[in-house]
Amino acid sequence: MKKLRFAQAGVSLMHANMYRDTLMLLTDEIELVGFYDPDPEGVKPNLKADVQDVPFYGSLGELLAEGKPDAVMVSTYLKDMPAWMVQVAEAGVHVWGEKPFAVHSSELVPVAEAVQRNNLHFSCGYTWRFHPIANLIKRTWASGLLGKPYSIDFRFLTSSVARRGPDTWYFKREEAGGGILNWLGCHWIDLMRYLTGADVARVAAIEANVGGHSIDVEDAAAVSMGFDNGMIGSLHAGYFTSGYGEISIGMRGSLGLIKWDVDEGRCTIKSDHPEWSGAPTREFDIPSAQVPGYGAEGRSSIQAFAAAIRGEGSSGYTVEEIIRSLQIIEAAHASAAEGKTVTL
Repeated sequence: MKKLRFAQAGVSLMHANMYRDTLMLLTDEIELVGFYDPDPEGVKPNLKADVQDVPFYGSLGELLAEGKPDAVMVSTYLKDMPAWMVQVAEAGVHVWGEKPFAVHSSELVPVAEAVQRNNLHFSCGYTWRFHPIANLIKRTWASGLLGKPYSIDFRFLTSSVARRGPDTWYFKREEAGGGILNWLGCHWIDLMRYLTGADVARVAAIEANVGGHSIDVEDAAAVSMGFDNGMIGSLHAGYFTSGYGEISIGMRGSLGLIKWDVDEGRCTIKSDHPEWSGAPTREFDIPSAQVPGYGAEGRSSIQAFAAAIRGEGSSGYTVEEIIRSLQIIEAAHASAAEGKTVTL
C-alpha cells in the first residue's frame, strides 16, 4: 500500500499536537511530509523528536506546491480556518479541519463549494462518531428497537473559565463566535444528529455567564430542540468544574430507552421489542482503548479519512454537516438573545 502524504497547516494551536501524535501511530499508511505555521520558531519547541526532520514551509501555498501533500490537516484560529481550507481544496488536496471551523457558518459555504467542485474528501475533529458505543446506539436506534422516537438529552460539564483562563481567545465572541456551545457543545449537536439521523427544526435556549468573568460569550447554556422526526431534545452544557468532567446521554422511544454513562464506558439499553423479549435490559461495558494522541476515536477517524482518499469508503463527514451544526448553535444564540423559539 502506497503511503499517503499528509501535512499540517497550524502546528500547535487547538489539538494539532495531539492529532500529530495520532498521525505518527499510522506510519504504515501515512507519511507526514510538511508543516506550515505563521510562527515556526514559536512552535518548533512543541515538536517531538519523531517529527523534528519534517520540513517547515514559508507559506501555505509553498506547502501545497512543494510538499505535494495528498491531505492537509488545518488547525488555526477560526478567523483564518475557512480561507486556509479553501486554499487547500482549490489546490486539489483533501481537507481535514479542526472544530468548530469558523466564527460563523456562512464562512464555510466556500469551503463546501471548493471541496465539491474539486471532488475531494473532507474530515474533521468530530471524533465521537467513531466511538464504539456511539455506533452501537446508532444501530440500535435505526433498527427500531426503541420504537417511535420520543427524546434525546445530553449533559456536558467541564472545567471552569477560571481554570482555563478568561483571556483565552475562545472566550471572545469576535474570535470564537460564541462560548461553550461553539467550542465544545458543537461535538454534542453533531453527535445528536449522527445517532438519530434526525435534524433540528426548532431551537429555544437560555445562555448565561454564571461564572461572572469578564467574557462576552456564554459559559453555560440550556438548549431545547425540536427535531424533524417529532422528538424533542436538550443539551445542558457548562464550564462549571474544578477540572473534572461529566458527560451523560439519554434517549427514549415508545419501546424503550438508552443510557450512556460516557465516563464509565457503560451503556444500558432497555427494549420492549419482541426481538428482545428474552432479555429486555442489556448492559454493555465498552471502555475506550488507551491510545496516544487524540485517542482511539481520533485514530479511527483519520484511518477512515485515509481509506476514503484511497477510494475505499467514506470519511464519515461532509462540510455541509458541519455547517448545519454551526447553524443550530447560531439559532441557540439568537433564541437566547431574543427570548423566543427560532425555526431553522
